[in-house]
Amino acid sequence: MSDAKFNVGYRILKYYFWHRYLFKKQVEKAKKNPSYQKLNSMLKEFEEEKPLLQQQYLENCIFTIFDLETTGFFPEIGDEIVSIGAIKMQGEQILEKKTFYEVINPLQTVSAETKKFTGLKRADFIKAKTLPVGLKEFLDFCKGTILVAHPASFDINFLQKRIGKWGLPSFDPEFIDSYALAKELLNEQECYLDDLVKKFQIAKRTRHHALNDAIMTAEIFQELIKLCKANKIETIKELHEVAGTGA
Repeated sequence: MSDAKFNVGYRILKYYFWHRYLFKKQVEKAKKNPSYQKLNSMLKEFEEEKPLLQQQYLENCIFTIFDLETTGFFPEIGDEIVSIGAIKMQGEQILEKKTFYEVINPLQTVSAETKKFTGLKRADFIKAKTLPVGLKEFLDFCKGTILVAHPASFDINFLQKRIGKWGLPSFDPEFIDSYALAKELLNEQECYLDDLVKKFQIAKRTRHHALNDAIMTAEIFQELIKLCKANKIETIKELHEVAGTGA
């Protein structure tokens, strides 16, 4: 058995025999806090505004381009969010002063490997916010906008799974997967963040820092919006049709 398979198997056992029970107790405690109740109410608003956002023209849209850094790839077995970074765009214009960055203190101890990967240190987590508080602030920041992530299939899914683990209402925002969109517009298979940073000659920032990755994604999305306009793709609905993501 490879080390990778052993580690995943070990983590699954650890989660089901220990962490999920500990996590359940911690969530029950968190439900008594006002921040949890506020987040509960806010999540319901995103689904309500979705139909209106889908009808907008690209040039009038306000986008929130965001990135998550996490402890791993498997929210179902306890991986958690450790930071959220975001920047806004209006149409194809990046709003450089409209940024968001928050370190999230997970319920489990953060591994040395995750700290090294993200550049986060113990001191960052000591002063960090809990997920209900940090996520509430992030949703305040992006309310009324269309979310964009690269790939959204990871970031949106991770948010949805972790929100579900906290016993909160489902999270169903309007979002765009810039990775899927790039693959269709460019007709290329290699459309990961580093590939497109190189292709569009975007200034490279330190990777796996949530805000840095969000800014680079915004600069990529800016180029994709220009390509959309050149191809007469003018609405969010049409963009979804091209990306094959469905509105």
